[in-house]
Amino acid sequence: MKQIKAHIAVSLDGHTATLDKELDWLPREIKNIVGKQYLEADCLLVGANTYNYIFEHWGGWPHKSKRSFVVSHYDTNVTPDCGVEFLTEEPLQKIYELKQENDMLVVGGGKLLTSLVKAGLLDSLTIYTVPVMVGKGIGFIGETFGSQWKLAESKVLANGVIRSTYLFDGNL
Repeated sequence: MKQIKAHIAVSLDGHTATLDKELDWLPREIKNIVGKQYLEADCLLVGANTYNYIFEHWGGWPHKSKRSFVVSHYDTNVTPDCGVEFLTEEPLQKIYELKQENDMLVVGGGKLLTSLVKAGLLDSLTIYTVPVMVGKGIGFIGETFGSQWKLAESKVLANGVIRSTYLFDGNL
């Protein structure tokens, strides 16, 4: 079985974006590091809100060379010629099936991360903790009580950002 990994930047107070979905508080180096992970991934797994944000703010889907899967309740695919496929029917089962043959990287999506953790499908979580307080914002992850993780690596990067990689260690 292959791996599903996530690389996500989080403010010190636990937000992935401001309430207006802006990422201005993220250091450029972290944007570049996470962007590089997207480029190196075999497949991308994206939440619907993140997909829509990227399309609207970046003028299209930037990962055309990647097989990309969007988890959504509705098929609102505006980039069908860009390798994007919507998973609307039993998405967690489909992700499990895809994981048999594909390494995947999660692109944003606190709701998607929460679902993957609850289902035991996320294998690795790398968090870039940025020493900035956003105040009110979009939360990093929902309720995931009962999942256990092992710290695999932790390192202080430029600007005091801490990169911590955790490996899934099962459910209680």
